[in-house]
Amino acid sequence: MEQIRAEQDGSLLRITLARPDKFNAFTGTMREDLLKYLTAAEENPAIGAIVITGEGKGFCGGGDVVHMSKIHKTKDVADFSRILDAVNAVARKLHTYSKPTIAMVNGPAAGGGANLALACDIRIGSTACNFTQSFIKIGLGPDWGGSYVLPRIVGPDRAKELLLTGRTVDAQEALKLGLLHRLVEPGELQAATTKLAEQLASAPPTAVAAAKLAIAGSPRTELDPALEFERSAQIRCFLSKEAGELFDKFAARAK
Repeated sequence: MEQIRAEQDGSLLRITLARPDKFNAFTGTMREDLLKYLTAAEENPAIGAIVITGEGKGFCGGGDVVHMSKIHKTKDVADFSRILDAVNAVARKLHTYSKPTIAMVNGPAAGGGANLALACDIRIGSTACNFTQSFIKIGLGPDWGGSYVLPRIVGPDRAKELLLTGRTVDAQEALKLGLLHRLVEPGELQAATTKLAEQLASAPPTAVAAAKLAIAGSPRTELDPALEFERSAQIRCFLSKEAGELFDKFAARAK
């Protein structure tokens, strides 16, 4: 079964994370597959906008903690580094992406899943969604560019509070903080997202790319240092005894 699906609908490409039984947590080659679909869509002139969402009740639970628990036991830094490199590649791609991206946040978005949503240009959520910067709960620091995008959205002071507590932000607070641009009822989410995506896809692509680049600034001049810091910090955290104990705890609950 495909763990990520990409389906073109006219000028839209819908990318769906498809591990609903695990809240669409990333595992295996899902990160690389996401990058592959994003790259192909950017090169396809028939596609004008990309929607990223999750299957079932969740948007994305971040990384698969069961897998992290396993590789922590063997101190497999090479595999953990591969994961981080794939994460950073997707974050860089979204940051410099020439086409508009929309996160359709249908349910909980945690850890890397929350930061994947924040990396998209526009975020529409249902009243059933929430955001959790859950890294602290498994002994890790932020990744997926969270240390770069989160303070730019909510401010440095609030970003520290969210990262240090790992508390869950409900849909209404997410809208207030700017984690969401728009909030709708679950039954309205698909139609509202499609309508916006079609509007964005119909805009002049050169103008869209120019506007995005103007906001992002010179490509990667600020994001790269943040990603590299996250990568080195995550490896230090990954090797810690505390992270291993928390991985085991969460993995036991996830089985």
